[in-house]
Amino acid sequence: KAILLDAEARGDVKTDPRYGKLREPVQLLTNVLRNFQVSSANLAGQSDGVVNNSVAGLGQSVFQAPTVFNYYQPNYYVPGSTILGPEFGIFTTATSIGRANLFATYAFNGLTVALPDRPNGTRINLTEAQSVSAGDSSGDQLMTYLDSKMMHGTMSPQMRSAILPAVTAVASTNNLLRAQTAIYLIATSSQFQVQR
Repeated sequence: KAILLDAEARGDVKTDPRYGKLREPVQLLTNVLRNFQVSSANLAGQSDGVVNNSVAGLGQSVFQAPTVFNYYQPNYYVPGSTILGPEFGIFTTATSIGRANLFATYAFNGLTVALPDRPNGTRINLTEAQSVSAGDSSGDQLMTYLDSKMMHGTMSPQMRSAILPAVTAVASTNNLLRAQTAIYLIATSSQFQVQR
């Protein structure tokens, strides 16, 4: 009863500014892949599902945690604060840039098929996002669609107004590039990378 009726377990909006956690690299990547019906590089078959090579440089090698505490220590505090945030133990300047590079790869290119452990490659399917973007010169429909799909309708107005100009800077006839740009910017945002 105490668990189910606890204030943190109830309600859709969490008001505590410290509520949430940084998504671990594997969770971050699989969330995006799952949202966009990941498939093979040519979008004709199944993805290889090989994500370890993509996230190993981000401090998380799948099934190879360095200690029994997982990939980071349970008592790690965010530097310069009193916020307990164990997952920030593997978040550095290098891994933050690595996260951005990871999503640039998946949003714009996908993984190649030239490696023995990835004969089919991996690519996110942007067909639906492209169709939403078609005829949407303002970019509002695309942003609403991606807010719902990626952020469950929690995108702040400030985030939306920061991303929208970059999306509309892409020609409205290039639906693919518009969708790729929006997905990349949302996936690399702090609001997406912190799970609430």
